[in-house]
Amino acid sequence: MSALAPALLQPWQASEFESLLRTCLDENTRNQVQVATFAETGCTHSRYGLRLTLPTGAEVYLQIVAARPPDGRAEPQGTPPPRQRTAALPAVGKTPLTAVERHLIRALTARQDPFIRRVEPLSAANGAIPYGLHVTFHCGAAVCCYVAYLVPAGYSRPLGGPYPALRQV
Repeated sequence: MSALAPALLQPWQASEFESLLRTCLDENTRNQVQVATFAETGCTHSRYGLRLTLPTGAEVYLQIVAARPPDGRAEPQGTPPPRQRTAALPAVGKTPLTAVERHLIRALTARQDPFIRRVEPLSAANGAIPYGLHVTFHCGAAVCCYVAYLVPAGYSRPLGGPYPALRQV
């Protein structure tokens, strides 16, 4: 590869996925959610992640982890997942974390990115980490976004510890 060749996009790397998700949220949330990287907020829980400030003022910290590398046999691009539509996040009261998951899925699927094959909420998997996303790419790679911390509106510290099982914030 020459120095003049364009860099190959690799959105399955945590750093590039952080950028992709932030762009998707900025483009598709109608200023409903404020987004900042962990680096911008001083969060040291993980190297890559985003803090979402919801319309209610609550904060959701998403840790981004590259879960599986490309398998090398699959095509890197294909048909993107279907667009998902969701209701707006509430501006008052508590926000269900399943609504946050759906909001993230809507933002990612609205882009119609040909690298992304599937976007699934972690709440549907009943795994050890109750909320977040599992994103599978056509190349076989996967990225997970875990809800790592929750800070309710009016609080200055997280509630429920790391990877909380709380249903709403």
